[in-house]
Amino acid sequence: KSGKKMGGKFGAMASMWDSKAAHANASQKNNVFSKHYDASASKGIKKGAKGYGQAPEGSKSAARAKRATEWVKEQVGILLGVIRRIGAKAGARGLHEIRFGTLFVAYQDISDTLVGILKRARKYKVVAFEGDMLWQGSSDNVVIALTEKAVEWGWGADGKKKQ
Repeated sequence: KSGKKMGGKFGAMASMWDSKAAHANASQKNNVFSKHYDASASKGIKKGAKGYGQAPEGSKSAARAKRATEWVKEQVGILLGVIRRIGAKAGARGLHEIRFGTLFVAYQDISDTLVGILKRARKYKVVAFEGDMLWQGSSDNVVIALTEKAVEWGWGADGKKKQ
């Protein structure tokens, strides 16, 4: 029965579930994987538009994405700290650098995500190195250098956000 035909506590509860069911049905019309998908009803974001490829604001997926981004930034901070600690200052700018082989050996007790974190650090423009991918053994002599932006990085070597 609908919540309108029932009274009191049960009517309110039935009304709430009717509302949830209507919302679920409407969202299935926008879900391309649903048998109820309706392209004309879809308010889908077009590729390249603001918000494309991002979880809806306030959703659990958006919260997980935010936590993942924070984790990556913490890991990049730890990486920069390790490079500063065991790398050598080089060049006129006096920024630290290290060979991948040395970093790989030092990092094996810290994390198994070194190459992924290096690639993300390069995307953040806090490190520079040649090539697209680093491989243990064949890339051991590739130099990984901190950039000027690494000096301003907002995360410490301990993985904590600087205030």
